[in-house]
Amino acid sequence: MLLEKIEDGFMATVPCKLNLYLKVLGKRADGYHELDTIMVAVSLCDRLVMLPNQSGRWNFQVKFADNRSLTPTDHAWDVPSDSRNLVLRALRSYVETMGVLNAGADLILHKGIPSMAGLGGGSADAAAALALAHLAWSNETSIAGIAGIARGLGSDINFFLESHANGYWAARCRGRGEKIEPVPIALTNASFLLMHPPEGCGTAAVFSKLDLNLTHPSGPEDLLLGLKSGNLQRVGRGLHNDLEAPAEQVTEWILRARKWIDRYDHHGQAMSGSGSARFCLCRSHEQAETINTEIQRESSVRAYAVQLWQQPSLEQQLLSIRGGRVLSPS
Repeated sequence: MLLEKIEDGFMATVPCKLNLYLKVLGKRADGYHELDTIMVAVSLCDRLVMLPNQSGRWNFQVKFADNRSLTPTDHAWDVPSDSRNLVLRALRSYVETMGVLNAGADLILHKGIPSMAGLGGGSADAAAALALAHLAWSNETSIAGIAGIARGLGSDINFFLESHANGYWAARCRGRGEKIEPVPIALTNASFLLMHPPEGCGTAAVFSKLDLNLTHPSGPEDLLLGLKSGNLQRVGRGLHNDLEAPAEQVTEWILRARKWIDRYDHHGQAMSGSGSARFCLCRSHEQAETINTEIQRESSVRAYAVQLWQQPSLEQQLLSIRGGRVLSPS
């Protein structure tokens, strides 16, 4: 996440996430599934602008980067602008928890991350809202308070707040995704081709098709070694998602996209989250750009050439905006 001071307010640019590895360990008593997943942030982003005031009201607008017409099955920009949106839920939770009186704001969410894609766009936006609220109504530079609020709101929100390690945003996430262990990585030249079909996957629908007897037996240790050593080939071999097989039962686009990407000579590919977006680890950023151009020219799917997200930690950024100094992304 990148925080900035703007005239009369603040702005957060927040990336999406890719699940390089996702294993479902079982069903929990609370209805969620126990997960073990390795996630990285990449440079497909949303922007949230907040102009805080003391009106006690939220004026919230959503704008979209992609203006193409949608089909009945394409929910890429099916993003509510009312109380269902995680941005507003996060802000209300913040002011109630922190005891902020008469808090209000004019908010504009610029969406570049498609919905029902497995990219964590809604969670990223909620994390942005918590960070901006912290800037607007607190003098603290610690993020412990907003991290605690995030754990009560959703599974992936904490990743966008707490996953910073040596300049990059990458973590091993457990529980339902809220237990964050930052992972130092050395993939300074990693680029991905990200592909999102014109049909989304509902998380509940995908999990309803999951057979725990058919999940991946091994852990992510080999992938982690590849990340820490900067070995792209090793990372590519370790890409895996237990939810891919059930997602194939939800929409034929999962298999169609996999076959499309397999035409190219890449290090490996996988689906992100519960789908329907998938990605491949490219041999260079030039290759990612080339595949992106070809896919968008030949099909109706969205494609993006993305790189690993690199920014300072949130605590460094909060300190910088309040008068301190950030020396480097690390």
